[in-house]
Amino acid sequence: MTENNYEIKPLSSKDKKKISQQYVFLVIFLIFVGGIFFFIFKNVLKPAKFSTIPIIVFAIFLLFFLSIIVYTFWSTYIDLKKGIKHCYTGIITDKRIDKHTSSSKNFTSRAGNSSNSTTTKTSYYISVDIQEHSIPYTVYSKATIGDKIYLEVSPKNKEVLTFTILENHQQSIEVNNTLNFIPNKSKTMPMSQKEVDVVKKIFWKKMRKRLIFVIAFALLLLLLWQGIFIFIIPVLVAFVYTSFKLLIEINNYATFFRNGKLKQITTVQVNDKLKITSNRNATKFRLVTNNGNIDVSENIYNKVKSNDIIDLHKASFITILIAVNFNSHNIYLFNETI
Repeated sequence: MTENNYEIKPLSSKDKKKISQQYVFLVIFLIFVGGIFFFIFKNVLKPAKFSTIPIIVFAIFLLFFLSIIVYTFWSTYIDLKKGIKHCYTGIITDKRIDKHTSSSKNFTSRAGNSSNSTTTKTSYYISVDIQEHSIPYTVYSKATIGDKIYLEVSPKNKEVLTFTILENHQQSIEVNNTLNFIPNKSKTMPMSQKEVDVVKKIFWKKMRKRLIFVIAFALLLLLLWQGIFIFIIPVLVAFVYTSFKLLIEINNYATFFRNGKLKQITTVQVNDKLKITSNRNATKFRLVTNNGNIDVSENIYNKVKSNDIIDLHKASFITILIAVNFNSHNIYLFNETI
């Protein structure tokens, strides 16, 4: 579906009412934000007589929030003035969750000392015949890859006005499972050398990350031991916990080798799949199966389709997914994520 492959319809009275509700939310948001900024200026910045930098930072944040409010007011006005909506009919080809984490400094003292605060915004998307749409979680939770849907959105604000599932792919999966029941079959087999190499690669990547945390907590303990005793106990607990987990995983890794480098093959069915993106972490590619969720490489994610019957090849004792076999056992893909 191209960007212009949609049907244009006039807004109904119900659509106009829903779009107009944005004004109410914006007024409430404006009063709330205005109250916070007024309180900070009146009770923190003004009496404390901060230097120029905190005032500039305060002004930047104020302008940022005002620009969001003005833009939303303007885009809502344009949607109502045009009086039209874009209507899409198609198949959901992909789903995505985006987590955007941002940090800010809060100036709290007369000397200009600051503390960091972190907020995370989660956004939800579906792709209808390739074109991606931002949607609320209430809509996202109903959608499954393969569903045929009808979607109405406002042109400027991209407000979801109507979302209807025309053909439910999940229901067809359930009917198919009833008629052709696929048990979660499982069997154990020895690994090939290539599979053992993949296990080593994935395992030591995980260990490097865990080791960084253990070293960081150890350095913190050394620093706190010099006099800041109040924080020693929580840091000590974190150090013991991460070290214990590291030792357990190394022991399981050794057990895997001692017991003949075996793998467990489990047959499952893919019910759905989605991407999880973030501004701080690498993209995750997740398959939703009738036996739980699994993260796979991008190559496997792109090849596997909803409703596929796949074989998961996992290393015994350390439960590392090393490969996926699908399409009647004709395609065997290694889960090489690094």
